[in-house]
Amino acid sequence: MNVLLIVPPNSQKERYGKFSSIGTLYPPLGLAYIAAVLEKNNFEVKVIDSEAMKYCYSDVEQIVKKFNPDIVGMSVYFNTLNRCYKVAELIKKINRDTKIVLGGAQVTLDPNSVKNKNIDFGIYGEGEISFSNLLNTIKNKSSLSKVNGLIWKKNNKIVINKPQKLVENLDDLPMPARHLFPMTKYHSSANLRGETTLNIITSRGCPYRCTYCAGNLIFGGTYRYHSTDRVIEELKELKEKYHADDIQFYDETFTANKKRVVDLCDKMIKNKLNIEWSCFTRVNLVDPELLKKMKEAGCYQIFYGLESGVQRLLNLIKKGITLEQSRKAMKWTHEAGMETWVSFMIDLPTETKEESEETIKFALEVDPNFVQFPITTPYPGTEMHELAKKTGRFLTDNWDEYTAWDVVFVSNGRTPEEIRETVKKAYRKFYLRPSYIIRRMKSVSKLPLLKIIGLTKSAFLAFFR
Repeated sequence: MNVLLIVPPNSQKERYGKFSSIGTLYPPLGLAYIAAVLEKNNFEVKVIDSEAMKYCYSDVEQIVKKFNPDIVGMSVYFNTLNRCYKVAELIKKINRDTKIVLGGAQVTLDPNSVKNKNIDFGIYGEGEISFSNLLNTIKNKSSLSKVNGLIWKKNNKIVINKPQKLVENLDDLPMPARHLFPMTKYHSSANLRGETTLNIITSRGCPYRCTYCAGNLIFGGTYRYHSTDRVIEELKELKEKYHADDIQFYDETFTANKKRVVDLCDKMIKNKLNIEWSCFTRVNLVDPELLKKMKEAGCYQIFYGLESGVQRLLNLIKKGITLEQSRKAMKWTHEAGMETWVSFMIDLPTETKEESEETIKFALEVDPNFVQFPITTPYPGTEMHELAKKTGRFLTDNWDEYTAWDVVFVSNGRTPEEIRETVKKAYRKFYLRPSYIIRRMKSVSKLPLLKIIGLTKSAFLAFFR
């Protein structure tokens, strides 16, 4: 049975707008894990990453005709749903018997996503076990009702089977099948140092319940992780097989288990990996001792989602942090000799223009090395989306246009023009400070030339257009 996994056509421009020159393009590890499990179960698997290869729909069509898959799987988000539908339509025109399966966050949040006439099945929750069981069921012509985590159709009605249990021991999963992906086509965001920066996920889930995030809806608020020995093995593979000189840990909350992070850092030092790395975490989950250990193991940058400089808004979005915790974490991280990359959301539901100004002031106060000011996009299926419907208005119901780089939602009392101007003002105030420019000139030499060019281009677009 031939299985084809597809990332539908998309572009960096469509993804990041005017910041496309500094955006991230990594191998989709969710699909890579599924591919690895399928290969382990003796299915023939091929991957089309249209975004990485810059394929259009006609390119996908030609590959599908040549490979002639029995099953096609696509991981879908709300703003890629229509692209997946278009791919499904062209595949069905080639061969009506090819089965189309959708998975990912969108299917989990909205099972009706599989109603489209060209979609045969949906997988909700974690996909590795459910997808593999579905293929075996189709192969053996068994009952679909026994496949946990499956959404299917019976008499033109949606049937949702009971959930598949989460993978308890992540080490039971094989390494992501990166060999199926065009690994030389990927790149990190422009503020990361490596010539070849690759991503790794060492845990799943997050114990927090921020209203803008769908993670807790997908993983049920659980937090599971690979053993540190398994992580070391994968890091060695990234360095030796794929020549990575920089790693970005793509865990939602890397330091959720501090003891584990210390153990991992000790093993990275013991194994002399000598590789720089960065991660994402929360300001309430670090301390000076932990940060010092991370620095010793090669960490040079931490991304923190501070989200707002107004405590009322942090409480509203259930962030679970205080402004004082943000101040301390930023101070400790800088004292440990590491860079900080911070995100502040502009135009949260109920946020006023004056509160946006307070957020900008707070950004200047904590003074990260890099900052971004995405415009709030209340994603469908999240708690924030429900709040946004009550406290503002959406400018479009076309999910293709839902990005964090332009206005799709406007809080009551504000206008799209004012929000855009506030964001421009935020970038100008932060990045055009003489003191900041001098500091960055001293450190910019650590970045590859192409990333310096990308940063320069995006800065011009952010400040002057």
